[in-house]
Amino acid sequence: MKKNTSYSFQSKKGMEVIFEELHIRHINLLIDIKNKELNNWFLKMAIINTFDDLKIFLNSLKKNKNKCIIAIHGKEIIGYLNIFPLNKKETCLKITKPKLINNKCSLTDKQLTLGLIKKSISINDIKTSSWIINADINNVDLISTSRELGFQPLGEIILWYGSNLNKSLKQNTNAYSLINEFQNINKQNILKIVNFIRSNQSPLIRNLLDFDQDDILKRNNSKSGALIYENSVLCTILKDINHQKEEIYTLTISRYWDKRFDSILKEFIKRFFEKSPVSYLKTYKENSQLNLFLEECNLKEKNQEIILVRNTIVKNEAKQVNIINQSLESIFEKLSPQGNPYPSPFPLKTK
Repeated sequence: MKKNTSYSFQSKKGMEVIFEELHIRHINLLIDIKNKELNNWFLKMAIINTFDDLKIFLNSLKKNKNKCIIAIHGKEIIGYLNIFPLNKKETCLKITKPKLINNKCSLTDKQLTLGLIKKSISINDIKTSSWIINADINNVDLISTSRELGFQPLGEIILWYGSNLNKSLKQNTNAYSLINEFQNINKQNILKIVNFIRSNQSPLIRNLLDFDQDDILKRNNSKSGALIYENSVLCTILKDINHQKEEIYTLTISRYWDKRFDSILKEFIKRFFEKSPVSYLKTYKENSQLNLFLEECNLKEKNQEIILVRNTIVKNEAKQVNIINQSLESIFEKLSPQGNPYPSPFPLKTK
């Protein structure tokens, strides 16, 4: 079994909070939690993490990257968050918004949030390229805490909900006939859809998420699909696994959208919101053309979020000096390093 590593924070009043990976040894802490759904999830994550820790006949398998980090005060869990991969290659991990439970200790909510995220990115046995956090645009504590730990803003997203669409969007008979071009995602069109998604992502997001066919299929359900006309993908809608407890779907349209298809898209959006369960559409704020179109469709903003990313590859490359400005001697030294050839871990500053 690996050596237990925990991170603790002690306030000026002597109150101590410990931040650890949830483990089966914490079972006594779970008994007092009254929320049955949350208690069951804690038990599930404790079992997963414990088996991963023991490494019983799992040495040949990949390391588990689905983690639950908890904050402990006395004999109570007072906060937690979840870590899980966003792509099949597990190079991009999502850190959920920290949840705080009955904070009775002297630490502030911001200090607890800092401790939970700091513990998450300092787990030695998780090797990944990127960490992603979604923060509500007004959540100053989460944004400032993430920035303090090296996260950088990548962009903003808007979540939309439909209200009174039946009144605002009149049925278009031409659109009705063409809406049949909306196809479910399957083996016949998956490659075309993957290429469409990747080509309409910004270069940075494309490299961070690094989607392949399996990643698209993981986001496929009864409300997902693609609008394909004359063998060309016009738009796609995919389940967003960033949001675990809400039905969020990412709407993507072609960079070369033809306004002649506006009526088709309006009918498609209307049908999307008619289906159960209650769902929301997600767009990137930078896509002003699409956002303006959704406003014209009488969709309302639910809220806005900022995407924060901590990318180790970008950090390491940024620290390197331009090779053109280096001497020949320094270049040859790098070709024949004298020290440890392996990279050093990113240092975390402890306050």
